[in-house]
Amino acid sequence: MNIFKYVLAMTVAIAMSCGNTVQAQTKNDSNMKTVVVYFTHSGNTELAAKQVAEVTGARMIRLLPEQPYSSEDVDWVNEQSRCTQEHLNQSLRPAIKPIDIDFAKVDTVFVGFPIWWHEEPAVIRTFLDNYSEQLKGKVIFPFCTSYESPMSEADATLKKGYPALKIRKGIRLPAKSEEIKKWIFQ
Repeated sequence: MNIFKYVLAMTVAIAMSCGNTVQAQTKNDSNMKTVVVYFTHSGNTELAAKQVAEVTGARMIRLLPEQPYSSEDVDWVNEQSRCTQEHLNQSLRPAIKPIDIDFAKVDTVFVGFPIWWHEEPAVIRTFLDNYSEQLKGKVIFPFCTSYESPMSEADATLKKGYPALKIRKGIRLPAKSEEIKKWIFQ
């Protein structure tokens, strides 16, 4: 049995070193270490994060802003609301609480968030800024939740804002498990 595990591990190591294709962990692939980091305001993104974790077997870590967002903070029609100000001034970075993860032990990071103003919330930019050195070399799969907005604009802002990170094309959730697997192995 130990020889079988050794041969399997060596085969996977060789296969991974021979190609540029990066794959995320699924429940049947224990060779990669994966984590789901997400921010949720209403709970929808947490449900989506659970979907990704179910497909991948990954640990979930919730991003928490130091100052939680209130209903008034996410009032889209109020130009003075916190989310509107963070959208208008892209340099704003709300403080987040530290997360308990050793990224040296992680290969793939799923990053989930609600779409605010057709893009990722400033909390996600804070996370990427704070952990950018630790995230270099990791494959990052963004996913979002939204009733109407597609993932495409957030994909563009993330890739433009973080060109040193390996950010893959994102997906809007919820979706069926088969769609999530197809997205991961694109």
